[in-house]
Amino acid sequence: MSAPAQVKALNCSSCGAPLTLRAFQHTLSVVCGNCLSVLDAKDPNLQVLQKFEERQRVQPLIPPGTRGKLRGDLYEVVGFQVRTITVDGEQYSWSEYLLFNPYKGFRYLTEYQGHWNDVITLRNLPAVDLTSLRPKAKLLGEAYQHFQTATAETTFVLGEFPWQVKVGEQVQVMDFIAPPRILSREGTEAEATWSLGEYMTGAQVWQAFQLPGSPPSAVGVFANQPSPYK
Repeated sequence: MSAPAQVKALNCSSCGAPLTLRAFQHTLSVVCGNCLSVLDAKDPNLQVLQKFEERQRVQPLIPPGTRGKLRGDLYEVVGFQVRTITVDGEQYSWSEYLLFNPYKGFRYLTEYQGHWNDVITLRNLPAVDLTSLRPKAKLLGEAYQHFQTATAETTFVLGEFPWQVKVGEQVQVMDFIAPPRILSREGTEAEATWSLGEYMTGAQVWQAFQLPGSPPSAVGVFANQPSPYK
């Protein structure tokens, strides 16, 4: 079993509160849990890159520093962000937990109204057909149907990230589904990142991370939630 490495302790340059870096040289920015300042982790003085209001604070369901096993490997929650899209005048927000293992790298857990996905970043790009009436994508021989395209805005961040994270940053997100998996493209026309997620229940997440109590109940049916009647 691969275990996360020891953490590194620092202090916030804005408020002096203690900080913990768990991803070491991979961390490019870290958010102070006390004053919510976004700091440059590569700057010896931890330069403040951004500050945002305390009223925006969101409490993660899985606290940073929590460890759990996914796919047989031990991962630690190092970062947390909330992202929001607007569809037909309505705002929808979901949470993303950044997980780190020093030997396996990063992966994500996403959560929306009690629905979870275990997500990895792809190295191999899918084949995409945008010419048909309904766009399609194909990865490793599996066909995915287009579900939704929207602009996602980062509305809250906490912990550390291997990129320069910023509240207010916007990217285009395009989702394709083949339950229980979801294939997502995010970025700009010039640069994009693809990821692959697989649906998980809250009970599976709670068991993996040995969390107290019960997970929030799932609301409705999620895009790539497998049918129980199949």
